[in-house]
Amino acid sequence: MAKWARLPIPAPRVRTAPPRRKAGLVGLPEWFWVTNWRSLSGRASVGEVWVEVTAVPQRTTIEPGQGHRVVRCSGPGTAYNPTKSAASQRTNCSYVYARSSAAQPGGAYRVRATVLWGGTWRGSDGSGGVLPPLSRSTSLRLRIAEAQGLYG
Repeated sequence: MAKWARLPIPAPRVRTAPPRRKAGLVGLPEWFWVTNWRSLSGRASVGEVWVEVTAVPQRTTIEPGQGHRVVRCSGPGTAYNPTKSAASQRTNCSYVYARSSAAQPGGAYRVRATVLWGGTWRGSDGSGGVLPPLSRSTSLRLRIAEAQGLYG
């Protein structure tokens, strides 16, 4: 099913905490989550004959940039809630940077987020099956700053 790879499955829309318009901090987790995580399906028919395809997002992978350890998330990640304390929240989709992004091109890490999709199909004659996995990706730039403490 070569057409499966050309289906209009969207690239992931990724949000972060701290938000990308603000710099994250070295040593603190940067949260990632996908906001357009939902199953998609469509049907094509000719007369009484039809085929239906369903695509289901399965996992998210975050490549934090510059050869850092890849983060594998079992789902879309958890949205950070700014009305709750940081200590009361958990996510399975975050990364802690050990160095600032100041030395990176443009002063930011280039992060790549990928969602792996699984698919199934079924036909009007009762046939069906599993489709090979496919992925959609997006890239974003993320600034990470280093805070200095003063003692004295």
